[in-house]
Amino acid sequence: PDIDVIALEATNEPLNLNGSTRAAGAVSVAAGEADRAWSAAWARFSDAHAVDLTPPAPDSVGLASTDPQTRLAAVRAELDAVRTKLDRALLVEGVWRATWPHDRLVFGSSRLVRVADDVLPGKRVPVHANRGLAGIDGTIGAAIGAALSSTDTGVTRVLLGDLALLHDAGSLLMPDGEPRPRIQVIVGNDGGGTIFDGLEVAGVASESAMTRVQLTPHTVDLSVLAAAYRWEYARATTRSELDTALLAPVAGPQLIEVPLER
Repeated sequence: PDIDVIALEATNEPLNLNGSTRAAGAVSVAAGEADRAWSAAWARFSDAHAVDLTPPAPDSVGLASTDPQTRLAAVRAELDAVRTKLDRALLVEGVWRATWPHDRLVFGSSRLVRVADDVLPGKRVPVHANRGLAGIDGTIGAAIGAALSSTDTGVTRVLLGDLALLHDAGSLLMPDGEPRPRIQVIVGNDGGGTIFDGLEVAGVASESAMTRVQLTPHTVDLSVLAAAYRWEYARATTRSELDTALLAPVAGPQLIEVPLER
């Protein structure tokens, strides 16, 4: 009863969800002192609990050394850093690092958004997500809408899991005559719905039921899926490959696949 419910009236039929719903033709959100105080507290907490995933700076002394062993060790350290195999934390960090205030980032309701919440610091980047009744419905379609509404600036990036992608694969279709937005759909492909591994159902369901009903494994070739819809495709397994894919010029729709272990 203490929640103020406002219904946007799109038709003449009144919508009263709780017996005291207020009708409105439009709403706007004004930032007040409480909002600014909350945002500042959140930013401080975020910075204090962020995980530093940045690789070590180059060993300039070692690289310039005349001692063969010292120089070789420095070169190997450099190669190890750029060849680091991607996991979920490195994936979300790489996408976050490549995204700037003139870009847009859309999170799918996948395991990756939980990892992002755990490791990323605050940053002035427009971030969008579908929640509530939407779930994973329409994630790509919503992101394409965001991209088409902002064609004059930046890139729209979508970070989601493989099942969220497949659930909305039809949104990859770009009808003839429609503009092709500058968008990158980055898919963390771990072969199914591993988000359920950390939810309550994993503690009560049998292994076979978890696999069939929750994990729902698949063998979809995402490169073929991208080709079918005429999207540019790239695959990244290391930090350097991800950086290269994210920072390459974006002229139209791109699908970037990142294989991940369950």
